[in-house]
Amino acid sequence: ALFRTNQSFASLLLFGYALLLQVPALVFGPPEPPGVEWTYFGGWLHDVADGTWLALLLPPVLLALAGIAANYISDRYRFSATSTQFPGLVLILMWGVVPAFHAFHPAQVGNLFLLLSLGALGSTYKSQTQDVARFNAGWWIGLAALLLPSYLLFVPAFIVGISIFSTAGLRHITQLLTGILIAWFLGGTVAYLNGAWPEFLEGQLAAFGFGTFAAAGSYDLIGLALLLVAALVTLVSGGNSRVLLSLEGAKNISFIYWVLLFTAPVAFGSAVTGVVDAQVILPPLGILLGLWLARRNEAQAEFYHLLVFVAALVLTVMQLRG
Repeated sequence: ALFRTNQSFASLLLFGYALLLQVPALVFGPPEPPGVEWTYFGGWLHDVADGTWLALLLPPVLLALAGIAANYISDRYRFSATSTQFPGLVLILMWGVVPAFHAFHPAQVGNLFLLLSLGALGSTYKSQTQDVARFNAGWWIGLAALLLPSYLLFVPAFIVGISIFSTAGLRHITQLLTGILIAWFLGGTVAYLNGAWPEFLEGQLAAFGFGTFAAAGSYDLIGLALLLVAALVTLVSGGNSRVLLSLEGAKNISFIYWVLLFTAPVAFGSAVTGVVDAQVILPPLGILLGLWLARRNEAQAEFYHLLVFVAALVLTVMQLRG
């Protein structure tokens, strides 16, 4: 009921909500971080947080910020006939069901950049500054890809998005790609000035790969199964999500569905695919499933929320205490 309101201040409650889901990690300690090869900037972020209180507090803070961004995008671009804070709520709730997600990972920063990129491209509908918006969308994707290069696999989804909002001409696609290239050029320049150009280049190239999987805990797999069920619910209900929406809202929802579909190749595009790579699904899934939940009556919404909330706490406690 707190998040069904159309008052934007309710988004601030997401910080407390994310922290509540992080309580098991605060009590039992965070999950073990994945043993993978980091990119230059991803490794830097990981090293800053590793072994400190930031490893516990950064995930809920970053997820709350992502939730606020999801709520803003949904409201600003009319994803729903009525304003709701459910997209941010569900984004955080889906994060909570997978114990491995409770450890700090650069994907949590990458997802925040992804949401900003979604908002940038969504703003191109009937905008006077479409060129700048497409560049900004590429810029944010480029920053996310500096942390996790597999995010570059979202580019086809964004090209489809350009065609949804206007026309995917060569000039429009070039504006998107220029934003990505500028982000990588500046990232490479910073690495070069720090004397780490070989590490930067090796990390960006070595982070790509397919077919190699890291071991996963049983409770993590149950959490991933819940995410899969949630994704199927949003895909099956895709037609109903556009009912009674303005043309702007319907176009944005179509774009988010394309992004959701491309989360699979992005998740499997890492050199070593682990449970934590599935976090990429959270931004589009949180938005779409949140809007689906907002269309349920109050009793149904509370039941589904309580069911998944309890599952999130139980799965995380069982994984971390064992």
